Amino acid sequence: MSKFTLLVVGLMLFASGVVGQDADQKVDSYVAVAIGTGGVAAGKSINFNVRITQYTGDDQVQDLANLLKEKGQDSLRLALEKLTVGRVYPVGSVGNDIAVARKKKVGADTIITVVTARIMPFVELSRSSRTKDYPFGFLQLKLNDKGEGTGQIMVAARIRFDKKKGSYEIESYGNQYVKAINVRPSK
Repeated sequence: MSKFTLLVVGLMLFASGVVGQDADQKVDSYVAVAIGTGGVAAGKSINFNVRITQYTGDDQVQDLANLLKEKGQDSLRLALEKLTVGRVYPVGSVGNDIAVARKKKVGADTIITVVTARIMPFVELSRSSRTKDYPFGFLQLKLNDKGEGTGQIMVAARIRFDKKKGSYEIESYGNQYVKAINVRPSK
């Protein structure tokens, strides 16, 4: 999972025709557990919350996709830093603003995709480590009709447009084996 062409990003984030993207929608709030399933995160878990106040519309997503395609990842990050459609946060922490949130019905399941402009600590930036080239966070939840389910998390990712393939790609930093489990609506 270190690198894959994310057709889901193309379909869920940068494509039109996603249903249920009304700005007037009620707040969606979920609780979940992030659990490391491999690497240095193996066996570690943390409770977290996702609160979406509105879903990103097709026009705005298309504008962001065009920005990425024309000006690259750095320009996309700057634009995402100005957007807030919700928040994802570990219990007891401030967390991160959600810049883009999409919701799509696929058969009986609901797929929620979230992208953040990842908060990078000063230490990370001052060391000029490779991780600063992965400025986004990515979360995708697959929920049943009760709003319960599982998901995938990329703590550090980069997004780019591959001109040769004509597709958007998302690449995870290293082998991030982080799953979202026990996802359920927050009361």
